[in-house]
Amino acid sequence: MRRLLPLLAIALAGCATVSAKDRQQAASHFEIASTALMGGDPRTALAEVEQALKLDPKDPEIHHLHGLLLHMYFGELDAAAGAYLRAIALKPGFSEAKVNLSALYLATNRCELAVPLLEEARRDLLYREPYLAENNLGWCKYQLGDSEGALRHLRAAISINPGFCLGYRNLGEIMENQGRMDEALRFVEKYAKSCPDVADAELRRGLLLLERGRTAEARTAFVACSEKAKDEDLAGECIRHAELIPGS
Repeated sequence: MRRLLPLLAIALAGCATVSAKDRQQAASHFEIASTALMGGDPRTALAEVEQALKLDPKDPEIHHLHGLLLHMYFGELDAAAGAYLRAIALKPGFSEAKVNLSALYLATNRCELAVPLLEEARRDLLYREPYLAENNLGWCKYQLGDSEGALRHLRAAISINPGFCLGYRNLGEIMENQGRMDEALRFVEKYAKSCPDVADAELRRGLLLLERGRTAEARTAFVACSEKAKDEDLAGECIRHAELIPGS
């Protein structure tokens, strides 16, 4: 009987009512956390979110922000997944939390868990960023071997948001893997146009142009990549590609 007491205590704590005062204080901590995160200070944001959770453990938005911080800024993926799941349990129609959890599952090769969440999110007519659900669902379908389904969802993503860079990148990669180089180049060109400051787009564009024998254009793309790259390794890779082209 004694061993059941901690479980009973946990159950009772879960049923505890959050006072209006605690809810208000939690909201204040949540706002401070949101402001800190937008200001580039995730550590302060995390500290404030954890204070908010102590005061109001029933707010799904607080759990979601906690998950986002752990996921995107601290690499604590198991803890982040737990936070996202708690947010969804408290708010079953929380599509943003479902899409972010699906991204975590996708990154950890657990697409079979992501697909049901994404199917729910894409059917949510009130979700403001359905192209993210379509993109993640498309990439998961590709990872699971359903190329036709992948292309259908990725095309839906760029149809909903014609400026969605990642959708073009993913479509270009699939086309390249399938040997459809002209289509791959077309999508990578749109990737570069939609994200003019992204070095990766120029690198991919350069490699595809080189494959098509368009060496002068390829060299221009590699040089642009080296100039835009914020990462020294990527910049060096682009410079090496440019220097390997005869006559450069």
